[in-house]
Amino acid sequence: MWETVGAKLENPGLVFQRFGFVGVHEPQGDAGSLLASAYERIHKAFCAAQQGDLYPRVYQRAASMPSMRRTRHVSGEIEFAERVAVGLGRESVYEVGLMFHPVYGVPYIPGSTLKGLLSHFVHDVVGQQGRHPEFQRGGEGHRFLFGTTERDDEERNRGALIFYDALIKPEALKSLRLEVMTIHYPSYYRGLDTPHGMDDPIPVHFLSLDRPTFLLRLGMDCEEEKAEEWLAWSWDRLLDALSLWGLGGKKSSGYGRAKRRQAEFISGATQPPSMPRAGDILRVRRIEPPEGKQGIWFETVNPPRLYGVASSVTFREAPEIGGTLELKLKKFRPDLDPERVEWDKVKTSPSTTMRQNRPNGPFRPKL
Repeated sequence: MWETVGAKLENPGLVFQRFGFVGVHEPQGDAGSLLASAYERIHKAFCAAQQGDLYPRVYQRAASMPSMRRTRHVSGEIEFAERVAVGLGRESVYEVGLMFHPVYGVPYIPGSTLKGLLSHFVHDVVGQQGRHPEFQRGGEGHRFLFGTTERDDEERNRGALIFYDALIKPEALKSLRLEVMTIHYPSYYRGLDTPHGMDDPIPVHFLSLDRPTFLLRLGMDCEEEKAEEWLAWSWDRLLDALSLWGLGGKKSSGYGRAKRRQAEFISGATQPPSMPRAGDILRVRRIEPPEGKQGIWFETVNPPRLYGVASSVTFREAPEIGGTLELKLKKFRPDLDPERVEWDKVKTSPSTTMRQNRPNGPFRPKL
């Protein structure tokens, strides 16, 4: 069976999950020999995928993805300084897993992994260490970039950033390596005994990638006038997170870290684009009052979403529901809701009012 199928199979993930032990006869059940034979087959499938034309075309198409009017993208290849092992905790007949793309069968980094890494990095480094509370988890900036699960409305849950799966470079498919990690004190980890030198070590084989190169892509879907600035800032923070923190398994052993960027990471580089502050004049749209509330309510047209009542605006001055105007952000109301604010009318100066009320023609004072 394997002689027939294996010659045509170019999907390493399928080999890993379904055909790794097919045709291998080991009466003693030696796990090391079994995995070594499976690894040889997976490696052949990697070489076939690299030499074929399907995956290289997929990679090239992803690398040349254009930006649209609303959705902007930034991309680039990132090289890792150490080995990478993403998906070790996945369920597998080999006891440890590896993350393979469900369609193309090549190792990849899921977009959800990148989102979790950047979200934690922004919260910890920018929000807490950098003392920007709006970028801590639950703050306005953090919700704007990554979204929140606290509301039922999908539009209010979704963050502005788009995280794409990171695809491995076709030339890096040959970087697959067979490794081993040894559990020296199995009885101690099971809670059966104290750690001592008389226990039987248990070697565990696993697969990793030796200093691979991945295509990294990040997008932003919003009409905020500072969208390009937000995207560039988020991209820089993602590169910082990959080089300083790393991703995947065995990070404490040095795995998963990207090569150090040319510009050293400094605290000043973490300054985010400015968030709205009290006193800013923003474009808002009128909305229906929340259930049980009265008054004239508005929300921001562009992210981040802020909403609240405008007590100084009369019904005669207010536009219809959905209509827009400019209001001044009076103050935040975090005691009620992190997104809750109070609006105020934009006060015009007396000189401006005089110019607006002045009739056409030369000014003639009354006698």
